[in-house]
Amino acid sequence: MTYFNLINPFTLTPSLSFLLIWAIKICVFYPLFFLGTYKHLQSRRLPLCLYLIIAVGAFFLPFNFFINDLIWIVIAIALIYFLVNHGTCSLTDLVASFSYSMLVYYFSQVIVVSLLPLLLQLLASNTAYFVLTNLTIPLCYGASLILIRLTRSFFKRYLTCLQNNHLIAKWLFSLAFLPFSYWFYYSQYNRRLMQLPVLPAGASPLSHRLTFLGIGGGYFLLVLLAMGITGHFLAHRDRADAAEYRLANLARYTSQLEVMTDDLRRFRHDYQNILYSLNSALATDNIAYAKRALNHLTHTTQRDIKVPTGIIGPLKNIEDPGIKAVVFDKISTALDQGLRMDVEIADPIRLTQTLQQVDAIRIITILFDNAIHAARLSDDKRLAFSLYEN
Repeated sequence: MTYFNLINPFTLTPSLSFLLIWAIKICVFYPLFFLGTYKHLQSRRLPLCLYLIIAVGAFFLPFNFFINDLIWIVIAIALIYFLVNHGTCSLTDLVASFSYSMLVYYFSQVIVVSLLPLLLQLLASNTAYFVLTNLTIPLCYGASLILIRLTRSFFKRYLTCLQNNHLIAKWLFSLAFLPFSYWFYYSQYNRRLMQLPVLPAGASPLSHRLTFLGIGGGYFLLVLLAMGITGHFLAHRDRADAAEYRLANLARYTSQLEVMTDDLRRFRHDYQNILYSLNSALATDNIAYAKRALNHLTHTTQRDIKVPTGIIGPLKNIEDPGIKAVVFDKISTALDQGLRMDVEIADPIRLTQTLQQVDAIRIITILFDNAIHAARLSDDKRLAFSLYEN
């Protein structure tokens, strides 16, 4: 059994008509099926040049060989990532999406390979045989589009649940098509396996085909179930971790406000005492003492406060407590690292009206971490944070 094949059709074709049919099947239908499944999964346009590259290469490196398919999968992902992606999604998401489209790609072939012989047997016509066998790939493409339409929302929810926090889970499920593709290839090219000897002796071809379809469908549904359970579990864990993170930041924010209140109370008490001393010194014309009191007053006014009220004050306009606590935590981190902060939140704002709280916190955290890293490397050591609603 051959796992890899590199051919020259010009030396193998018995006639020109056979070569033409080969070219249409390999160079037109297979690239359309191969890329079209991913295209409809992601609802994005792919340039014609991608189809042409795969069509020309597939003429000499045909599909339906196990290693051939793996080579084309790697080539297709590289072409999309470097020629089409333009930073719209990460490489991990791209691999996960294309791998899932390959899972649909193979399962749609299982459906057609299982049911098409039964249909040919029912029709029992040479014309029907010629037409249907040459339309196998378009039929597979149609089946794949139906599967994509039925499962697209499920897969996008799965990616949304995992976000960018669970790369290992994405890569593991990205490999789910590999055993399926090997099983499909091995079944297709191993005639003894296609007889499915586990069935009772004398079982009908219908039973063989339905068992083949059942195994493929069972694996496909098992992968979907595992993706759904894993995505739900990880999303629930992320929400729990985010809630704990918000609670810790909120406690820190409240604690800092208490410290600021105590500092303000002590400052006001000291300020009043210095003013009384200054007034008494001026009343007795004790200029030297008055100068000392004034210098002490100036030094006290300009003393360094860890989190200035001018920075904390604008946070009152963030109406969501969890987001407010996270912003405060990042501002405190920036101040601890010696950065100068400018905060501007002029009007009340509630980000959760247009975003999920977890998404808003993730966006703010990533932007703040990147900005703090860049500000530490800059000469100015300054960081500006502004929230406004357009």
